[in-house]
Amino acid sequence: MKKIITLVIACMLYTAFAMAQTSDHFGLSNVAVHGDAEFTWSHTKNADNFGDVNFKPIFLWKLSDKLFIESEVEIETGGGGVDIGLEYANMCYIVNPYLTFHAGRFLPKFGAYRGRLAEGFLNRFAGNPVGFGDGGIGASVETGAGAMGCLPFGTVKILYDVYVVNGPHLVPDSANGNVVGQFDYEAYTANNNNKAIGGRLAILPFSSNNLEIGYSMQTKSKTGDIGTPYENTSLFMQAIDLNYYKVISPLKSTLRLTGEYRAQKVGNNTVYYGDAFHSDSMSFKFNNSPSCFYVSASIRPTMSDNKFLHNLEIAYRYSSFMQPAAWGPTSITCNEIALDYWLKWNCVMKVGYQKRSDSIDNYYAQFVYGF
Repeated sequence: MKKIITLVIACMLYTAFAMAQTSDHFGLSNVAVHGDAEFTWSHTKNADNFGDVNFKPIFLWKLSDKLFIESEVEIETGGGGVDIGLEYANMCYIVNPYLTFHAGRFLPKFGAYRGRLAEGFLNRFAGNPVGFGDGGIGASVETGAGAMGCLPFGTVKILYDVYVVNGPHLVPDSANGNVVGQFDYEAYTANNNNKAIGGRLAILPFSSNNLEIGYSMQTKSKTGDIGTPYENTSLFMQAIDLNYYKVISPLKSTLRLTGEYRAQKVGNNTVYYGDAFHSDSMSFKFNNSPSCFYVSASIRPTMSDNKFLHNLEIAYRYSSFMQPAAWGPTSITCNEIALDYWLKWNCVMKVGYQKRSDSIDNYYAQFVYGF
C-alpha cells in the first residue's frame, strides 16, 4: 500500500509540474526534470547477477526568483522486487546570495559523502564505502528545516549549513531483522518530543576553490520511542571531510582526492529485550562508539588530445568501519579499484573490483546515464 501511495504522489507531482507549464492558474513557473538511470552487473565466485536497476527522476520547480522546490522519486530493484520511494522533497527560499532557508525531506547535511558525492553520476564506484551506507553512521535523507549559504571573505569562502530534523530513532530490539543499538535514520515522523540539531561548516581557503575542508556535528538527547525505558538514549555524531583537486600539467591530468571520517557516541542507557515492563525481561547497558572513514583518489587525463584517453579515469578507494560486536564484525575494511569511461559529465561506464574483509571478492560493471 505504501508503494502505491508513493507512486500516486509522484504522479500527482508530475501532473502538477506539467500543468504549471501550460496553465495561467498556477502563475509563471519553470520546470525541469533531471536525474539518472543506473544498471549494475556483479560477479563473485558463487554467482553472476544482473540487478540493481534504478531510475531516479529529479523534479526542479522554480516558482519565482526566490522560491523553488526540488524532489526526487526513486524506483529500484535491488531487493529482488520493485521498490518505489520519495527520496526527498525540499522547498527552498532564497533570502539573498548568502542565505537560503529550506524545509521538507532533504539530502543530509551531516558530512559530505551522502549528500554531495554519492549519486551514481558523481561516485567513481558502484557502491558506498563501508560504514557510509545502510547499517552505517548517518542518514541518507533527513526530514526537517534548515538554513545554508556561503560567506565570502576575500579569496576565502565559508560554507555553512544549520538544521533541525526529526533525527535518528534507536532500534531497541532485534524484531524484523533489526540490529539492537543501531538507528533508523530515515523515519518520516518523530518518535518523541525531541529533535536533532546539527550543522556543517566548511572552508575553501584558495581563490581557485580546489580545496574544501568541512566539519559536521549532530546531536539528539532522546532517540528512543516516547514512554519507553530507552527514550532518553542520547546520540552525538561528528565528521570531518575533505575534497581536493589538482591539475598536473606534466601528466595532462586532473587528480582528485576525497575523504571523510565519522564518529558516533551513543549515550549509556538501558536497552530492553522482550517486554520491558515485566521483571523477567532482559536488559543491559548499551554504550558504543562506532566510527568509519574512507579515502579516495582518482586521476583523469583531462588535457589529453586523445579523446579516448581524455574520457578515462582510474580510481582507488579504501574504507574502514569499526563497530560494536553486537552489530557484526568489529572491523570491516574494503579496497576498491575502478576504471571509468565518461560519455559526458553525468554519464559514465564503470568496471571495478572490490575486496571486503567480511565477504568474498566482487567484480562489477555499472552504467549510469544522466538526463
